[in-house]
Amino acid sequence: MKSVLKVLPLILFAAIPASAQDPELRREAVQLLERANGVSLSPKLPNLERIDTFRFFDSSSGPQEGTFTRVVVQGTGRREESRFGEYHSLDIWTRGRLATMRTGELLPPEIDTVMRLTPIYLLRFADDDVIHAIVDKAAGGKKIRCIEFDTIRGQKVENNELCVDHSNGTLVLEKVGDELIENSEFFSFAGELVPAKIAYSFAGVRKLEISQTMTELTETSDNVLAAPPEAQIRNFCKTYRRAIGTSMPQPKAGKGGRNTDVAIRGIISTDGKVHEAVVQSAEHPDLGAEALALVQQWVFTPAVCDGNPNTQEATFIVHFHGR
Repeated sequence: MKSVLKVLPLILFAAIPASAQDPELRREAVQLLERANGVSLSPKLPNLERIDTFRFFDSSSGPQEGTFTRVVVQGTGRREESRFGEYHSLDIWTRGRLATMRTGELLPPEIDTVMRLTPIYLLRFADDDVIHAIVDKAAGGKKIRCIEFDTIRGQKVENNELCVDHSNGTLVLEKVGDELIENSEFFSFAGELVPAKIAYSFAGVRKLEISQTMTELTETSDNVLAAPPEAQIRNFCKTYRRAIGTSMPQPKAGKGGRNTDVAIRGIISTDGKVHEAVVQSAEHPDLGAEALALVQQWVFTPAVCDGNPNTQEATFIVHFHGR
């Protein structure tokens, strides 16, 4: 699968011959998914405020609540504010610069996930996704059409499913790998249909619930994009080169039959080392801890901004074979 606005990092797909699937079935599946994208993409967004209130479920500490707010003034800039636990950030983009206040440089994994899923997580088929069937089902009293397909990642085969509402074409269920996203209570905003409720599960466990509102701003004051006096001002790079890995040890292969990936997020600092690393997603906690310790040993030539060493936020995918 490919996300509409993002490219998944460091993932390779194995090619599957076109003869492995029915061309007419693939045409219908692509058409269903394209319609789902179309009904949830506005042709012209107005000035707006979006508020996401979320609850993250953690078996060790219990439910924790947070908020993410985005205000957009079209053609001028945007303001984003996040709160979760002890973390707080305020980012204002305007006039080619960023004014920021943060309790930490790296977003908590929970807020990163909320930002990825909202206002809606849209997908497109990759050329080598293999469509197997399109079936009619019922869920929540509604008729839905579900596309059953496989995604091949090296030696790993994912049995995936995408479901759309039969009446309005919205994407109501996305099962891709270990992730399950359920969108519901759609509302209309600026010519698009947006879910008011989003539920996220990983490896069969409910992790996150989001409530979402979007409001058109008919009047915007100058203060909405004004930087607080204590904010740090950051200018965008005119020339940029990403960090280059020089030492990235990998986990030892096991003798079992399990192949899995762990996602780690962190900051590649100007010293070339990974700082503030956290586990973004791991099906098995023991492999998450091992991947985290491994990535903290990785070394890079740091990123370069306008000729000077610079920090870079990155997602690191660690592949485990036979573990």
